[in-house]
Amino acid sequence: MNQTLTLEHDETTRAWLGLACFMIAIMVVLTPAAIYDPRMLDGVGVWEKPLKFALALAVHFTTLAILVQLLPPEIRTGPRMARMVRFSVAAAVFEIGYITFQAARGRHSHFNFDTPFETGMYALMGVGAVYLAIFPFVVGRLIREQGDDGSGYRLGAVVGLLLAPVLTLVVAGYMSGVTYNRWVGVPAGAEGIPFFGWSREVGDFRPAHFVGLHAMQILPLVGLAGDRFAPALARPVVWIVAVVVVLATAALFVQALAGLPVWAH
Repeated sequence: MNQTLTLEHDETTRAWLGLACFMIAIMVVLTPAAIYDPRMLDGVGVWEKPLKFALALAVHFTTLAILVQLLPPEIRTGPRMARMVRFSVAAAVFEIGYITFQAARGRHSHFNFDTPFETGMYALMGVGAVYLAIFPFVVGRLIREQGDDGSGYRLGAVVGLLLAPVLTLVVAGYMSGVTYNRWVGVPAGAEGIPFFGWSREVGDFRPAHFVGLHAMQILPLVGLAGDRFAPALARPVVWIVAVVVVLATAALFVQALAGLPVWAH
């Protein structure tokens, strides 16, 4: 059966692309608030977190919408996939909705146990985040089960989709279930790495989280570039980069545990 479907008949792709567009729309709406609202939280503007999460979710679901094209239409549009896709959309909308709600209140959305409401909502966010992390693994397994066409792109997609959830859950699970914090130590000021905001004073788990999470973008792009410029080397390079991603994530995680910033003053 042909892999090509119109969006009208491809609920999975349509839902994920629509959700990515929704996240971009949120960024457009919140940008003026970020510019004109002077309120700060942990030394940064209160709207910085929802803007970053909206961008991250837009990239996440655009990636899934592209890579899911490696599945046959009968699987991509089947009832099982449809149920999982709807849940992923609901989880993402809940996550960004609560993060934005807390930003509007000038309150923390993560690691916040100040009230029963915030404790409960943080727990629900955790459930949604775990699902959002696991779902790419399911897609990766489904693609792998369809066989191997020998391309670096397909290998990169499978390895990236299987690897990213594992690395993400290890780092994010440690932050959310062990330290209940993104830092090891208490930053004296708010200065962080531009755009990312990672601490330049104390250990910060977010660099390791970032590298591990984005394996699902890095490895398919490496495979695609390999197919285009060096087909004979495409697959070995995918495996090499996969090892580098794992080692980099581990190194950044250990560095954070030691209380050392990824980029000191």
